Amino acid sequence: MRPPVRIACVAVALLALAAPAAGARRGPYTVPPSAIRVHDGDTFYVGAETIRLRGVDTPELGHPRSHMAARRLAALLREGPVTIVPRLEDVYGRTVADVYVGGRSVADILRREGFAKPRVH
Repeated sequence: MRPPVRIACVAVALLALAAPAAGARRGPYTVPPSAIRVHDGDTFYVGAETIRLRGVDTPELGHPRSHMAARRLAALLREGPVTIVPRLEDVYGRTVADVYVGGRSVADILRREGFAKPRVH
């Protein structure tokens, strides 16, 4: 192989190997409640990764009921191992995910209890 072709092949191979590592985790994964920090009623952190609940919207920080929604999310996430099923990445770089505790959808619970309204991502 000529050197430029060899370099191009190596570059493509390296990019293919690095691509999965560059983004958020793609498959479902489970974390303990102690690994989570809640930001607001529909967003939390697992390490450096920001997770946004798919399908719901809660009041933004500073708005009425925002702290109630955040406290409820924190309480739900403390109930047991948290399963995160990434679906997409939003324009802010957050992982939009379905989140479950004890097999129950956290977004569905927040919506049913009146802490969140439906949202399409």
